[in-house]
Amino acid sequence: MSTPQLHALPYRPEVDGLRALAVVPVILFHAGLESFSGGFVGVDVFFVISGYLITSIILSDHARHGFSLVRFYERRARRILPALFAVIACCLPFAWRWMTPDELAAFGKSIVAVTLFSSNILFWRSSGYFDSATEEKPLLHTWSLGVEEQYYVLFPLLLMLTWRFGKRRQAWMLAGIGIASLALCEWGSRIAPDATFYLAPTRAWELLIGSVLAFASSDRPLHDRVTSSSSAVLATLGALMILAAVFTYDEHVRFPSAYALVPTLGTALVLAFAHKSNRVGRLLSSRGVVMIGLLSYSAYLWHQPLFAFARLRSAERPSVTVFLLLSIVVFALAYVTWRYVEAPFRNRRRIARGPVFALSLVGTAAFFLVGLTGPLSAGFPSRLDAEHQALLATATPSPKRDECHAKGEDYLPPSRACTYFNANVTWAVFGDSHTVEPAYALAEYLAPRGQGALHLSFSGCGPSILYQSRTPGCSSWQREALQHIENAPHIRNVLLGFRYSAAFFGDHANAYPQLPDRIPQIQGLDALRSRELIWQSFTTIVDRLQKAGKRVFVLGPIPELPRPVQQNIVAGQFKDDPSYATGTPRTYFDARNRYALALLEALPWGDRLIRIDPVTALCDNDRCRAVIDHEAMYFDDDHLSVAGARRVLKPLTAYLNEDAPTAELARAATHNQ
Repeated sequence: MSTPQLHALPYRPEVDGLRALAVVPVILFHAGLESFSGGFVGVDVFFVISGYLITSIILSDHARHGFSLVRFYERRARRILPALFAVIACCLPFAWRWMTPDELAAFGKSIVAVTLFSSNILFWRSSGYFDSATEEKPLLHTWSLGVEEQYYVLFPLLLMLTWRFGKRRQAWMLAGIGIASLALCEWGSRIAPDATFYLAPTRAWELLIGSVLAFASSDRPLHDRVTSSSSAVLATLGALMILAAVFTYDEHVRFPSAYALVPTLGTALVLAFAHKSNRVGRLLSSRGVVMIGLLSYSAYLWHQPLFAFARLRSAERPSVTVFLLLSIVVFALAYVTWRYVEAPFRNRRRIARGPVFALSLVGTAAFFLVGLTGPLSAGFPSRLDAEHQALLATATPSPKRDECHAKGEDYLPPSRACTYFNANVTWAVFGDSHTVEPAYALAEYLAPRGQGALHLSFSGCGPSILYQSRTPGCSSWQREALQHIENAPHIRNVLLGFRYSAAFFGDHANAYPQLPDRIPQIQGLDALRSRELIWQSFTTIVDRLQKAGKRVFVLGPIPELPRPVQQNIVAGQFKDDPSYATGTPRTYFDARNRYALALLEALPWGDRLIRIDPVTALCDNDRCRAVIDHEAMYFDDDHLSVAGARRVLKPLTAYLNEDAPTAELARAATHNQ
């Protein structure tokens, strides 16, 4: 099954079997199988394997005939680039056909980043790994290649500079660096989780576990130093640690952090002690498992593009059955790629060093230019007619979103929050990310009246003033923001809004057209009590604002779309189908928000507590529309565009003149309910 090796290490089939144990959970996790909720740890397993194998190869080369950087990078080029280039090339026509201009431009940037092995940096700066939008990025998974290649640039140089210290001291030095990297990872997971997930300094310790293991076993395998029964127990323990992480972790686990020690140390135990003399070694060395391991790199490369394009192409999220069928296609493509691309290029007798380096340079330059200077770089909007280009141009977020929206533990403090567009600040907008565009639209309405607005919003931060949210920084920010408004006598009105049903039941995108039913993650509480505490947090915010003398306007639930509005617009253009404008069935909105709407209905509405209902502006009895009067009401699948926010808040203009009669306000409040 194996191809001719480029080094003198003895072939260990159980290592390929361990690769299978890494890649299958990753694919099934991305396929949406709930039982594989921690399948993302397969990447961490890969990191340990890579650190172990690369270090073992370097040590073997150094002992036999001296280590050569040229040979090292030749191996890396043979291993990584041919299959990677083949997959990117196959992605291009589908991206051209199915992506919106913004998505196509982002895809071009990701190609550039891949060629520079810096896609982990790109994706860190653009989104979080567990965000629903990332599932539609065909090259998202290449972030792990970026981490590995950045490691491969520095690690061999470090070993070359320290050969004179001897292997023992080198191993201790690497262990020290690994401990420092782990400490940075644990710290970073609390204050900068996205950066910690993607960047090499907080991932290096995982590769270094494998590297230190390679040093420890370079003279004699560790399984030879213990009894066969001890070796079997340790190998079994390692496999169970990996499986425990796969089946018990989920997106709510702070990751990577010390929690990542479970799968990584488990991987190290399997690498050290799995052998043909014990059951784990024999299982991992079985023919079928080894075959999956041999296909693992190509399968890893193929799975994300196939899944991403399936999501882009479908008006609704594909079912788990569809993803399982696509997983079979993934391994079929992986076999073809392994057989006809990977294997030939890894065989030095078939393809010499010169052609390998030539292909690497030409391929890298070609894809770099395609992504940087070709039509992809601008998204090629001329694929669409003028009407659809104009419609896409209305699907825009607030220009203040990046500048004024808070997130993470290192958040923008409320005392430094944005105010616009007038120094006479009489209004505040307070809530999660779904209040960003309403804040901008409200400020636009206020400006001609000589008034300004204070913008206070925090990403993914539902009502949590009475408990500690799992969103880093959320609860602390919310308490500070509420107190800041209470202490501001010039603020007389507050627009308050949250994505209520997402806080109660989870995001809709991964479940649509089914209703999500995720239990809120509040420590020590069941689903019912958790939801009650979330609502109690909301009513506490309302009560405190009213006691501080503020008039409170509550923005009701915003209808959610099955997918981003831009994708519907592009799909409508290509399919000559006007359905892109229809949005979401009203029955889905009513069912999705039944719990929240019942709670909102019971609030004591009146002159000082006024309801602003997006349904009035966006929905009829049949549907909640994504496009109205040639304007997109959203900029993605659940956040209003600026145009949508203006439309939703138009009834609020009746309240913007401070001298409006109370009776008129009461009549308007009754009408808007």
